[in-house]
Amino acid sequence: MSLDNPVTMSHYNIKLIVLSMLLGYFAVLLTFNLVGKLYKSQVNDKKSLLVYSSITVGSSLWVIHFIDVLAFPVIKSTGFTVIYLALAWLAALLFSAIVLHISSQKTLPANTLIIGGLIASISAYTIFYFSIASMEIQPAVTFTPLISSIALITTFSVTLLSILIFFWIKNYSGKYQLLTKSIFAVLTSLAITGVHLVYMASIEVPLNAYSVTNAQLDSTLLGVTIALGLICLFLAGFIVAIFYDKFGYDTFKFNPLKSENAQETSRLALVDTLTQLPNRRALMQHLEAATRRCDRNGASLAVAFIDVDNFKQINDTLGHQVGDLALQKVARRLVTAVRGCDEVARIGGDEFIAIIEEVDSYEDCITVIERMVSAVRESCTINHSEVHLSISAGVAIYPKDGNIQQLISAADTAMYRAKKDGKNQYRFFDSEIASAADHLLEMQHDLKNALANDELTLHYQIKIDSITREPVGAEALLRWNHPVKGLLYPGDFMLAADRFGLSYAISDWVIEESCRTLQQLTSLSIPFNISVNISHQQMINANLVSNINAMLSRYDLPKTSLIIEMTESTALKNQAIFNNQLARFKEAGIKVTLDDFGTYSSSLTNLQKWQVSELKLDPTFIEDIETNNRTRGVIQAVIELAHALDLNVVAEGIETEGQRVLLADLGCDEMQGYFISRPLPEERLISLLKNLDLNFTENGQLFFKELNET
Repeated sequence: MSLDNPVTMSHYNIKLIVLSMLLGYFAVLLTFNLVGKLYKSQVNDKKSLLVYSSITVGSSLWVIHFIDVLAFPVIKSTGFTVIYLALAWLAALLFSAIVLHISSQKTLPANTLIIGGLIASISAYTIFYFSIASMEIQPAVTFTPLISSIALITTFSVTLLSILIFFWIKNYSGKYQLLTKSIFAVLTSLAITGVHLVYMASIEVPLNAYSVTNAQLDSTLLGVTIALGLICLFLAGFIVAIFYDKFGYDTFKFNPLKSENAQETSRLALVDTLTQLPNRRALMQHLEAATRRCDRNGASLAVAFIDVDNFKQINDTLGHQVGDLALQKVARRLVTAVRGCDEVARIGGDEFIAIIEEVDSYEDCITVIERMVSAVRESCTINHSEVHLSISAGVAIYPKDGNIQQLISAADTAMYRAKKDGKNQYRFFDSEIASAADHLLEMQHDLKNALANDELTLHYQIKIDSITREPVGAEALLRWNHPVKGLLYPGDFMLAADRFGLSYAISDWVIEESCRTLQQLTSLSIPFNISVNISHQQMINANLVSNINAMLSRYDLPKTSLIIEMTESTALKNQAIFNNQLARFKEAGIKVTLDDFGTYSSSLTNLQKWQVSELKLDPTFIEDIETNNRTRGVIQAVIELAHALDLNVVAEGIETEGQRVLLADLGCDEMQGYFISRPLPEERLISLLKNLDLNFTENGQLFFKELNET
């Protein structure tokens, strides 16, 4: 098609020019976002994300350039050759890949900037060259050397400036981020249009030029159609950019060579099957990437260690199916409470971890933490059972509170403080908690040494028969001969033992040491029993009864020589497990004492269904027995009820002769306390029992005064 006059402004399509600049604005905003994602991505994800980003940005650039070709026509009506358009698209992909790769790096050396900018500039000019070539204009157009050189220099300058802008803005965290990005996006879009005008000025079109291609399309319709396609591409790019951080690269990863089963296996490896949340492995990957982003940006993040309150009670009383449904409910509530940039994972049991990113101060994450605590706190109905849910959370800040492992440990420690302070709340890791954590860690180290170096010991507090006043047994009380701190009591170290899983080893040691003492007494023909306290952690051990049976058999002791003591509070919190253990003990013929009886209002209602052999009255229950008639009446009722259920009754904490006489008169079977005997080391206990055995009267009665003085 011939052209009688040179191209003038009247040939410009203003609508397409506006459309091109508008698309350029959004394309630059998308590029800002993708550069940030590339910068923050993990190494194994970056290559694939760069490919996706290059296709998105390169296609956008190619479309914008193509619309500019339509907006600034070389001849009035043109057709296009597909092969040249494809080459122009490949050049656009190369340009985008270079710019994205360079600007997403941590550093920007001058030689990398210049060489990369030069290659990208040549690629950009190549887009224009192939676009003109696709028209197959005859006679052929020519390129003016001077203006073409100016076009290349202009392209090189704009490319360098764009790379610098992308490199800088990926770390920009100012107050007006969107406004700043928008201003740069507008300027860059204007620059793209300006560069295209310089390109147009570098060619000379013969007056009789025409296109030899067959395809003839309306330029406005073609431009709008391509623009709509680009908008769809933008939407896809934004979806990838937004959801990449939330779900990770594997969400968008596709490999046609992988089998469906392999893909499912890969997905399941990072997902908790019960809650469909990320598992511990996925959490660690996300946390590693998040901390690297913080290191690059100089930013902070928070880790919240979350534990469901009283979950074992839900499991024990309502069953594991309800427990699983409760965990799913908690998981959904936690996810809805956090922001889109945050992550929630289940790391096992009833424990969750939330990663809260983009944290500049405590206030930034307090809102999210409070929302999580409040969201879970609401009651719900599961399988027709009303379940009251709540969580305790500990929060630690990166990098203030340490590296990844230290961070999780700090959040875990803060969570335990929240539990200790009453549950259903959160605590930040601070110097006080850090000091307590350091103390626990030191205690853990010392406890391991104590077990290895035989620093633990048992003291025995004698129990006497209320009528004969004859020693019938003793309670084994754990002590620790610390090489630096001296004699320590269980309250000083058992919290650390439970926390770090050492209570099982200590329990085994206590039982074996008690059996060894009993063996010595048996060899001296002294009838005796020893009571051993079992904590909550030890009580839930399914192998507890079989382990004790094995220990008794090893030392050739009768089953009645060892009595297991469990507190009433432990029984009430874990009734299903407690009842199962009681059944095992009864079947094995081992007696169980319900310790601290009388401190809970539900004691009498549960007593008849608990398969225990003995009740031990708590000292606070009997301390005012000498002055309070109502106390005496209640104790008498308890003793009569226990006897009706064929239970032995032991009173502990006897401090006066008056308490001893009154309890004996009320029918209490056995008693112990400082008035009778303080806890004694093993050698003193054996010596005392040997001497007392020689001082029995003919009727077998042991006078209380003799024992007390001894």
